[in-house]
Amino acid sequence: MSLNVDASVLEGIGLTAPQKRAVPGNQSDEDTFMKLILTQLQNQDPTKPMDNSQFLSQLAQFKSVSGIDELKKSVDAMAESFQSNQALQASSLVGRWVMVESNSGQLWDKVGMAGAVDVPSSSSQVTVSVKDSSGQVIKKIDLGPQEKGVVSFNWDGMDDEGNSYKVGKYFIEANANIAGKTQALITNTVVPVESVIMGKVGTGLTVNTSGFGKVSLSNVKQIM
Repeated sequence: MSLNVDASVLEGIGLTAPQKRAVPGNQSDEDTFMKLILTQLQNQDPTKPMDNSQFLSQLAQFKSVSGIDELKKSVDAMAESFQSNQALQASSLVGRWVMVESNSGQLWDKVGMAGAVDVPSSSSQVTVSVKDSSGQVIKKIDLGPQEKGVVSFNWDGMDDEGNSYKVGKYFIEANANIAGKTQALITNTVVPVESVIMGKVGTGLTVNTSGFGKVSLSNVKQIM
């Protein structure tokens, strides 16, 4: 059994018949939802009318989903804008040097090798060892006693006998004497940035470094 619904009744509960959009054949989700509600009202059994709480629940659910969709669009737009601004700022890194965590360092012509070690607490002795590809120690750099923090080191490419080594990548290892015990330290190296790569929204930015390839911007510890 069907029931014709008076427009004044709909207005009394805050509803109006849906209006068509200006664009032919293209109606909004709100219009579609309202048509479904009207259809339910017109075709309900008069002896078992729709429960008011059920009706209000449907309205609330629709408004909630609609609001979430709008919020998602706003958040996506903000994320894109943020990434664009971040990319613009990161582009200023091109040509500069950055410090990244690594167990190897690059010996550069006329520049040498630069890096740093993370000292977790006061140490009576900090030592950095530079090794060749076979693991042979070719240079030990004595940094002496150090307090907690990041301690820089440099290597000019010469060993203790005055022999010079060719440019290229070398392994670095650091140890510290802390409370009478030898402890391995995290090592970092300094590399130049060649370009900045912008990935998809939410994936962050990547800097392309000379000699060490791609490094996530979030892994850059210091900009020199």
